[in-house]
Amino acid sequence: MMGTVKLKSSGFTLVEVLVAIVFLTISMLAVLHALGLSVEHNMTNIVMDEAVRIAEQRMNELRNTPFAGLVSSTSSIHITRQIRNKSFTYTVDWIVENFSTDSRAIQVIVQWSDWRDNIHRHTATSIVSAGI
Repeated sequence: MMGTVKLKSSGFTLVEVLVAIVFLTISMLAVLHALGLSVEHNMTNIVMDEAVRIAEQRMNELRNTPFAGLVSSTSSIHITRQIRNKSFTYTVDWIVENFSTDSRAIQVIVQWSDWRDNIHRHTATSIVSAGI
């Protein structure tokens, strides 16, 4: 009599292993892409926060200027800041205009370029009155 031989079928086939590797590779690439986007958005927010700080600082300086010293004019300066080992140059423009006989409108505009040469802008506006 001939005996039957039973084969053990434990383990994975080569096809199953290859499918698992492809699946894990695609998953890891998606996670890596999400990580890159997260870092990029974080850097964009940090650079924008610095622009807001620069505008706020310049606006406070102008608001603390005596009213008689606020004459209608337009001025500009460049400020360079080091953020995460990258240098960013901010262009700060401010415009003082007569709003009424005893009020002046102050507008501070901060512009900068990101690492892709996209130009961004933050604007702050305030009204200053004599005697207040």
